[in-house]
Amino acid sequence: MNKGINEIRLFLFTCSGEDNYILKRCKTKIQVRFAAIGFFVLLIFLGCFISASFFTYSLFNGAIWASLPIGIFWGAMVVNIYLLLLHTISPAIIPLSSKKKRKKDNEEEKKVSFLSLSMFLRLLLMMLLAIIISQPLNVYFLSSSVSTSIEKHKLQERVKLYTTTNQSLINNELEFFKDFNRKTSSKIALNETNVANTNLNFINTKISGDSLFLKKTNSALKKLDNLNNHWSLSSKQKKHQTKLLDEINTLLDDELKSDSDFINQLNDIKLPLSIKTEFDDFKTEITSLINDKNANYKALNSLLDKSNFYVKTIQLLLFENPLSWIITILVCLVFLIPIGLKYKARDISAKMFLADNKEDLQLIKLRQELINTTNFNWLEKKIKKIDAKEIRTTDYYFQRMLIEHKIILHEYDIAKKQYSDILTDRVKTYNKICKERLKPFLEKLKKINNNKYNEINNSINTEYKDELLVKYEYWIDSPFRTKRKQVIKIVENQIGLLDFVYMPNTEKEI
Repeated sequence: MNKGINEIRLFLFTCSGEDNYILKRCKTKIQVRFAAIGFFVLLIFLGCFISASFFTYSLFNGAIWASLPIGIFWGAMVVNIYLLLLHTISPAIIPLSSKKKRKKDNEEEKKVSFLSLSMFLRLLLMMLLAIIISQPLNVYFLSSSVSTSIEKHKLQERVKLYTTTNQSLINNELEFFKDFNRKTSSKIALNETNVANTNLNFINTKISGDSLFLKKTNSALKKLDNLNNHWSLSSKQKKHQTKLLDEINTLLDDELKSDSDFINQLNDIKLPLSIKTEFDDFKTEITSLINDKNANYKALNSLLDKSNFYVKTIQLLLFENPLSWIITILVCLVFLIPIGLKYKARDISAKMFLADNKEDLQLIKLRQELINTTNFNWLEKKIKKIDAKEIRTTDYYFQRMLIEHKIILHEYDIAKKQYSDILTDRVKTYNKICKERLKPFLEKLKKINNNKYNEINNSINTEYKDELLVKYEYWIDSPFRTKRKQVIKIVENQIGLLDFVYMPNTEKEI
């Protein structure tokens, strides 16, 4: 095989989260399946990296130094979660008692359904991750298609924020004008009334216009909100929406122009000298309020220009652009396809194994015992005797179970030997120390009564004899510890005697 293709194949095996050494020994069909799983996992990493990088890039206004590390971290985290999910789909490699659904004796276990509650929740989590990851991709590739709708939304938000922030200022305009009228109503002479009323009517028109602006814009914004709450709009509703947007835009422009004109004309107003002081105070206050309104508008306009309306863009894309749903579905499929491939891999491996090894009954029996152990003594001897390197089958999971069982049994034998050597050595040391302590007393006894000395010395040597100590096993299938040894109570009758004689491998308790 070409060296480059071989390296790519091994890399994809690694991405799938499975053992390269075992997969290299399988047939091409199984290798292609696991390579496909690795390819999809690599796609998931790249998709997560690109998605998180685009999102962070937009969030921090083009900060590449932040977007790349966050993208790598997010991609690695999601892939690790995903590989853990794929690992749970694999059949149990090592027997676990808690995982088995026990039934009555001599009954076969039912095949567990794929779509269990646990699997459904895991698939739901993957779908949620896929939907989250797909949205920044939608924004990056399709945001230009909703630019017009975003501008409309900005206009609506601009008017909404302007009316909300300046409502109290416009109310203050009205209060200041009322207070000014109350202070000056008794100071204006009769011959000055016409001139004063002409100028005051101009001010009153401006303040009334501001209040009317609030009422009209609030009414139009409510109608717009009602239209925006609909899932889809008819052509008539769209025309009405456009008309309302034009209306609030015109109202805002007129209000801004009215404020600018009013400030310019306010300095040209001349009122009678009797109320000059009160008018100057009012002019200062009303000018300050209008300047505050203009400052608020500039600040809001700057804020809206800087905002990219990321969430609103996602919402509009899902409502207006069918391609966003296609991208979302494709990302979800990328997450779901490897799960299906992994789940079907065990069935395909088993069918190919049985087809290739019809005549090798010992190998078939070995596979059955690994999957569902009924005779652990035979299985243990067979695994220790067999050379796993010589077995080349299409069943990936069978080879993995065989190799891992062999490693565990080998390591367990080493651990038991170490345990035995340590305990035997400690007992030997203990015996030696005890004999050394008893030696002076035995020497005294020897001088007094030699026969008694010999008797006690033989008893001590028997008691403190060096022995080879081995670990006692409570389990039939140590070290997996899924089946305890049965303890049969021996009844003192004929049946109990027969059980005692003909069941030599069973623990007895009298």
